[in-house]
Amino acid sequence: MHMKTNRRMNWKLISGSICCAFAVITALPSFAGSPDWPQWGGPSRDFKVSAPKLANSWPESGPKVKWRRPLGEGYSAIAAKDGDLYTMYRQDGKEGKDVIVALSAETGKTKWEYAYDAPPHEGSTDRFGTGPNATPLVLGDRVITLGFTGILQCVDRTNGKPIWSHDLVKEYEGSVLDFGSAASPLMYKGNVIALVGGKKNGIMAFSPKDGSIVWKSEPYDVSYASPIVINVDGQDQIVFFSSSDVMGVDASNGRFLWSYPCSNQYKNNASDAIWGDDNLLWAATQLDGGTRVIRLSQKDGKTTVEKVWESDKIKVFHWNAVRVKDHIYASVGGKVTLLSAVNVKTGDIAWKERGFHKANCLYADDKLIFVDENGVLAMAKVSPDGMTILGQTELFEKVAWTVPTLVGDQLYVRDTKEIVALDLGA
Repeated sequence: MHMKTNRRMNWKLISGSICCAFAVITALPSFAGSPDWPQWGGPSRDFKVSAPKLANSWPESGPKVKWRRPLGEGYSAIAAKDGDLYTMYRQDGKEGKDVIVALSAETGKTKWEYAYDAPPHEGSTDRFGTGPNATPLVLGDRVITLGFTGILQCVDRTNGKPIWSHDLVKEYEGSVLDFGSAASPLMYKGNVIALVGGKKNGIMAFSPKDGSIVWKSEPYDVSYASPIVINVDGQDQIVFFSSSDVMGVDASNGRFLWSYPCSNQYKNNASDAIWGDDNLLWAATQLDGGTRVIRLSQKDGKTTVEKVWESDKIKVFHWNAVRVKDHIYASVGGKVTLLSAVNVKTGDIAWKERGFHKANCLYADDKLIFVDENGVLAMAKVSPDGMTILGQTELFEKVAWTVPTLVGDQLYVRDTKEIVALDLGA
């Protein structure tokens, strides 16, 4: 999958009340510690989650299938809250609708759906489908989504009725990306953070109560990867990618703080940055762009950026990666990928394993759980010394590009046709 840059954006940086749940979410800096999976990347947005004891092996047929049902096209991952699942799919093909859907986690039955017209913008391509790509964000009694065409939509979590929406392209002259909007919304101190892009805006913060603008940054080019919040020596920063840089802004107001080159021949970035307590930031991209790790430090509001290492041999495209202690676990490569362990401090590759191509993964109970492009689901013990497969099964046909979701010992996985619930309990 080769994403070409949006030719329109080749420049660089230059009503109603809400229940008491809103009062709670405004006080929370993150979802850390949540037993659910309320956003892209899980509670801490790093694809790591606490879980009860999981099985140490699977039968040859794979883990127990709790339920399985048709869904629809799209790459949106699955958010989970209080026994319900939330995701998006495409209805009626290219010129059709984006659909937000709520399912029962216990049975898979549809609880509600909300569909809205979303014909692609001129300049977008359906070469790999028309999404949706981004993952819902569950905040109190609302669900916030970003569709393929850049519509930021808020619906009632109990019944799917629309509360407010913004067309980020038409209202704010946001970026039209070749493969559709993909950066999943982020919550910071009760506000919804969205990548907008364009000549007038970069990042914008909205109130989940009524969709009003809380703040907006100066103009930034934006790409496909989802933003994260990091804390640099006491200062919260939002890290995101433009088409050619990894960047940091003040999480409170979007004020520019720093940038560092992260560019490839197609001028796009689709894999999220990864932050560690050691102030090291991993920023990887595809093909000739490779990977770099930078060290960030901050004093009196000024951030210093120091390159630790850079390698054009370590390539990650539109799948995710997980950091466990001092190593990153991810599929590394291009047309052919190898599941690999990379020392985040040195760039040394501890090992590479064939057999799983373009895998999306999560980490729980000291196990790596992943689904590769070919629809193979696997569970493994990983360490700097190697990988031991504990179980694997062919779950889907190609193409499976969506990261799985784990709540307790229940795993939820989808491809572009189906969604499946599996019991991973011991």
